Amino acid sequence: MSIHPTAIVAPTARLGAGVTIGPYSTIGDQVTIGDGTTVSAHVVIEAGVEVGRNCRIFSHAVLGSEPQDLKFRGEKSMLIVGEGTIIREFATLNRATSGGGGKTVVGRGCLIMAYAHVAHDCHLGDGVILANAATLGGHVLIEEHAIVGGLTGVHQFCRIGAHAIIGGCSGIILDIPPYVKAQGNRARLFGLNTVGLKRRNFPSEAIRHLKQAYRLLFLSDLTTTQALERIATELPACAEIQHLVHFIKTSERGITR
Repeated sequence: MSIHPTAIVAPTARLGAGVTIGPYSTIGDQVTIGDGTTVSAHVVIEAGVEVGRNCRIFSHAVLGSEPQDLKFRGEKSMLIVGEGTIIREFATLNRATSGGGGKTVVGRGCLIMAYAHVAHDCHLGDGVILANAATLGGHVLIEEHAIVGGLTGVHQFCRIGAHAIIGGCSGIILDIPPYVKAQGNRARLFGLNTVGLKRRNFPSEAIRHLKQAYRLLFLSDLTTTQALERIATELPACAEIQHLVHFIKTSERGITR
């Protein structure tokens, strides 16, 4: 363990083996930092934060600050960061509110680039990438391996599906389905994220079925209900199709098209 003499570490903080705390960083009460994690200079990690193993937190990032929510009344809440996640310069990650379940969660192996913002009660799956200055409103859900482009704003309570990719400078006000490409202000869909799916080693058969489902849902004259009925009768119930269908059926804000 290496703690720079100018760093301030609360007595109740729990630091794992091999943790490095850089100059002028502040580690608050009841903070837990896992083995092998590196905290650079001028980082602030406030009370109620759990950081997993082998993370890298770069200068001037702020983790666990109070929610930017007028309903927040100082209740205890948490920010949880999964192992292997990288948080770059000046990123801000707020802890949660009691109304949102008390936990803001960032999964394993995520990349939160410079100036990105993760608001209260957000839940990010494993392998999510937020590019520079991507901004999430409160209660946003992003499923595993989705990518949000730089300077993109995501409205509170929106969901972004697994393996979706969103182009830079977009405005997201409705749910983005899994496996697709989206871009624009306001965002619209631009086909299946075929390149991303191949890079993640999705079977060619699954990609073919997803293309068929995409055509029924977004390129036909069918209503969503009619498209879902056709998918149920014409396509195999593979895991990817089941997930896409479930995501659309459970949307509360509506689906980007």
